[in-house]
Amino acid sequence: MVTVHVKGRSPKNPKDMKNTNIHWVFCAMKRVVDSMCVLLIVSFVVLPSSAVAVDKKGEEKTGIATEDAELPKVPASLQDKEFLIPAKLNTKAKVYFIYKSRSTCGICVAEAPEIVKIYRSMHGKDAELVMLNIDSSKEAAIKWAKNSKMKFPIVAPGDARGIPFPYKGEGILPCMVAVDADGNKLGEANAGGVPAFLKDWRKMVRKLDKEEKAQAREEVKRNGKEDSDSTGAEEES
Repeated sequence: MVTVHVKGRSPKNPKDMKNTNIHWVFCAMKRVVDSMCVLLIVSFVVLPSSAVAVDKKGEEKTGIATEDAELPKVPASLQDKEFLIPAKLNTKAKVYFIYKSRSTCGICVAEAPEIVKIYRSMHGKDAELVMLNIDSSKEAAIKWAKNSKMKFPIVAPGDARGIPFPYKGEGILPCMVAVDADGNKLGEANAGGVPAFLKDWRKMVRKLDKEEKAQAREEVKRNGKEDSDSTGAEEES
């Protein structure tokens, strides 16, 4: 029999032996748990904060952050895209309505005439409508566009990569987002709410104009204050 010494005392009976073995097992398990905790802490510190994403339910999911995740401005993101029908893109618009739709969607087809009518009122103004067609084929998309007399730019199926579409609603077609020229989201709509949302393009443009004017006034005030402070400092010296 092997004698185990604990704190300078040798066990004299089987009960002492049993207690000693339990003690050593407990210590070994504690060391393993401590090591795992250290590894978890190190992993959390090393993992970059940009690699953690939070979904709608608040559950964290890890992802890989890329340097090119930032999209270009909307006009630039549309320059190299293939459009289905001849349509001049308004690259100087202040508001862009990005519209995802397809010819096999009943609501999309039903709303098409109203969308076309609204576009006539905004064409060449400070707003632009761009459809991201998601039909299964280019032929089906072109046929629907011609039959519906669509005159707005329509991006060919499969060529929507890189175009800002910060839609957060349910996956219902059609769906639409409004963004400014920098890709900042202004609002969204889906299904039967799309025509009314698009019809508010003038209101969105006016809101952006007010914000730009307010920023310009603040800039003038700030510059004026800086000039005044600089002049006062020179006079004191």
